[in-house]
Amino acid sequence: MERQPASWVALISFCAVMVITTALGFGALFAGGSVAVAVAQSSHGSEQRHADTPTQLLPRSSDNKQARAVASQQLKETEENETGPSKTFAGMITDSRCSARHPMDSGKTPAECARLCVRNGSRYVLVNGERNHSLQDDTGQIEKVAGERVRVVGMLEGDTIKVKSIASR
Repeated sequence: MERQPASWVALISFCAVMVITTALGFGALFAGGSVAVAVAQSSHGSEQRHADTPTQLLPRSSDNKQARAVASQQLKETEENETGPSKTFAGMITDSRCSARHPMDSGKTPAECARLCVRNGSRYVLVNGERNHSLQDDTGQIEKVAGERVRVVGMLEGDTIKVKSIASR
């Protein structure tokens, strides 16, 4: 019986091709699954953005109790000041698209993100816990304090605050 050396080379080549094909197949499967999960989480996150509770919007740190106390005080101050033609509102200036949850991987600060979203069709809003109020201002003073915690003096009409003045805190 004569040995055929080419059969060993053919067997090794066949095995190598099968391993590479299997690896590429699994790679494509996992990449597709990752994309599907990311898309699902992204759409779920945008649906949940409007249903967040005030404690979920607060920073997660050791001073969480202090942050809750500050938010509670701001809410009380806002409710106390809502009894006249001009009211004082406290919160953070952001945009209606991202609210208080700007994408961390965008490489932009919250102020830059808010300004960009407003240029792309969103509106400036004042966020305080669960409350989101659209802001209406003719002087352009909102853009200067985007992304900052502020006190807004203005008139509440429906869900929109007609801004008289804004001061950073």
